Parts: sequence; structure tokens; C-alpha cells
Amino acid sequence: MAAQAFRSLARQRRSLYKFQNKDIPKDILKDILLTTQRAPSGFNLQPYACMLVQDPTDRNALSAAMLGDNVRKVKEAPLIAVFAADLEPSKRVPAIQEMMATAGQSTADIQQLPLKLRFFGGEGHLAGVIRSGISTALTPFQPVPTYVPTIAWSYKSTMLAVSQYILAAESHGIGSCVMEGFDETWVRHALDIPDRYSVPVVVASGYAAAENSQPPSPRLDPSQVFFGAKFGAPTSIFDEE
Repeated sequence: MAAQAFRSLARQRRSLYKFQNKDIPKDILKDILLTTQRAPSGFNLQPYACMLVQDPTDRNALSAAMLGDNVRKVKEAPLIAVFAADLEPSKRVPAIQEMMATAGQSTADIQQLPLKLRFFGGEGHLAGVIRSGISTALTPFQPVPTYVPTIAWSYKSTMLAVSQYILAAESHGIGSCVMEGFDETWVRHALDIPDRYSVPVVVASGYAAAENSQPPSPRLDPSQVFFGAKFGAPTSIFDEE
């Protein structure tokens, strides 16, 4: 039953472009946000923040940072969720360690957290050079994590939370539109977001307007996306029985 419910939820979800002038009840929004928090993240650091812009005056101010039709969406949707990725995740370590200790996790795991973070997502140019050098030097001899800049590392976890958010909203009949068309500097200024954060997406959220009847957007043939044990190798999973 759970698989059927999730399949229906995920496959019926589509981007929403027109919204009703109807607020999202507080208890429903709370449930969506608590579900969003259950999204996985690297070392459970949860390297993101989310601003919930609901007041029409605030939405109007935020709309000035948007591009094209996104201006209208931000003004129209009753809730705008602005997700921001932490580019200095090391500053979260003390709070995460305290959380781990309260949850009864091992002292070793708690103490190793800063080192793990430095190796996978440590910020700063010097840290990046060191991690890149270690990765390049050791890869011929043993598997090591591929170096990625901190922004990419934090974006990965942030977008997992975004995916969880839009599906949690969909489960309550609340549609969403994930938007990339905006000036990030203007967004940060409008919402007082510190420079330490970067905004990957802004999500307009709300109930669908009656005239909203967007058909599902097409997808590539599964054979172009899913392969066998080697890249490009065919898989028989989608063959007709």
C-alpha cells in the first residue's frame, strides 16, 4: 500500500504555474516542514536553511529579485520557500555534535565529525587545494572521495531537502514550482540572508487555481537513463514480458 501511495503521489506531481489566493493552514505547513527535515544529508549536517515568505508585502519585495513570469508566481503563491545552502558548514559542527551526544551516538563518531567534514566539504580555497591534492595523489592506489567544492557538497544535501519538501507538500494537495530564474544577490538582500549561504532554488507553493490544468511533462525513454552494470549497457528491466 505504501508503494502504491508513493507511486501515485510522485507520478501525479507536476509544476504548478497558477495558484489560488488561499493560505496554507499552519498545521499542514508544520507537517510539511517536519517531513522535509527528515531528508538525508551528508553526515547529517543538514547544511541548509529555508525562509518561508508568506506576507504579501514580503512576497512583493522578493518578487523584485525574480525573472520573467517568476515575478507573478512569487506575488501570487501564498507561500514561497527559499532554500539556502550553507557554504561554511563547519560552523554547524558544534550544534550537530551536541545533537549527536543527546541522541546517544558514540563518542568516536562525534569526535570524527570535523575531520570527515573537512575531507568531504571543508570550505576555503586552501582546504579545496589540499583535498584536491590528496584525491589526485591517492586515487591511483586506493579509492578516495572525488574532490568537489563546498558549494556543490552543500547543494547536494539542500536539493534532497527540496525534493522531500515538494513531495510532502503534494501529499497535502499543495502544488509547487521550483524556480531558478532569479538574481541571488537580490534574493539574499530581500531576505537578509548572510553571504555564507547560497540560494539554489526558490519554491512557489500553494493550492492550484481552478484553471490550472498542466499536463504531465514528458520524460526520456527509460532506456536512455537507466543502464545495466556498465554505462550505456542495456538493461532488460523495461522489456515487455
